[in-house]
Amino acid sequence: MEATTNPALASLKDIQTPDVIASWPIAYGYWVTLALIIVTITAIFYLVKRRRLYSAPKRIVIVELNELDPNHKELSSQVNTLIKRAAMSYLPRERIAGLEGQTWYSWMNTQVKQPDPQLQQLLDKRYQREGLASGEGPVLKALAHQWLKEALPIKVDSANSSQTNTEEHKC
Repeated sequence: MEATTNPALASLKDIQTPDVIASWPIAYGYWVTLALIIVTITAIFYLVKRRRLYSAPKRIVIVELNELDPNHKELSSQVNTLIKRAAMSYLPRERIAGLEGQTWYSWMNTQVKQPDPQLQQLLDKRYQREGLASGEGPVLKALAHQWLKEALPIKVDSANSSQTNTEEHKC
């Protein structure tokens, strides 16, 4: 038997598939996602770099403190100088350089949550002829290290409050 061909089917052509797409345009969503990723990475890099630069004086002073000889005769003077120099790295020189004696210690105490009175006593020995006793050098270094770790970088609001307190006492 012969297959009868339908004349309507005879006029049909074979199905042609489209050409393979070699490169296609990326959708807008991918471009937006890529832009957000780049902006996020850039912002994180910038913030980390800024924070690292902001905390650089703290790291430098702690390294210098660790290098000090605990048996040096003028250790208390050297530690006081380091603390004051670190404070001047975060605040204007006019606010810190002139602080001495009790105003300096009260300012130092406002920068930490739990001030240690022994730090003040050991720093006061820089004015005494005999200086620090034999076992007090490592204690002073440990207390200064603790103060530097806790107080630095100096928060602007606590620095402003201590400035207003000293201005109130002057009146």
